[in-house]
Amino acid sequence: MQDEKRGGLIACGAALFIAGTIQFVVCIAVTASRYGPPAYNPVTITISDLQAVTCGSFQGTYVCSPFHDLANFSVAVLGLLISAGSLLIRAALPPGRGRGSAIGLLVVAGLAAFANAFTPEDVTYVGDLVTALMAFLGANFGLVEIGRTMSVEPRWRHYSAFTKALGIVGVAAIVLDGFGAAALLGNGGTEWFIISPILIWAPIFGIRLLL
Repeated sequence: MQDEKRGGLIACGAALFIAGTIQFVVCIAVTASRYGPPAYNPVTITISDLQAVTCGSFQGTYVCSPFHDLANFSVAVLGLLISAGSLLIRAALPPGRGRGSAIGLLVVAGLAAFANAFTPEDVTYVGDLVTALMAFLGANFGLVEIGRTMSVEPRWRHYSAFTKALGIVGVAAIVLDGFGAAALLGNGGTEWFIISPILIWAPIFGIRLLL
């Protein structure tokens, strides 16, 4: 009975991971399709630009996102589902101190993403910057820690390497951004390198748990 209950919670968490990332990708794509003018460019336009609530000049660039409510709603939902899903899949990971810190980092990342939905860049630039940074750091360091936690069990060995690799890519992108990577990849391009690891990992890991 206890195993069935644990399995049900894990399956629910896996479903939240999958649903959270799918709705985010779809909603951001819809928002981007209605962006502008100028037309949306993933290299130069950030997710924060898609969340901006007014059309006008911001940081030297003209920003206009008519569907900003959809973008902010999607970011909030993603954050809540990642946090809730992380708590529910806890039992799927090997026990130990590493599991607690890994889940904690993902929960913090999700809560920061939720808060980010209420701090658009053109309303509070500092708020947007702080919440986004907390979400980025929590998500990517969380993946690195989950990968380390998985490594102690043979059944998770391949997923361990995959998870750590994604987290390292995200952390490296954050570091490179601090050293001016945006000059080469663009502000939007750099941000997608930072956020993509969690968007790739969550649905893949969710499907693996359901199977």
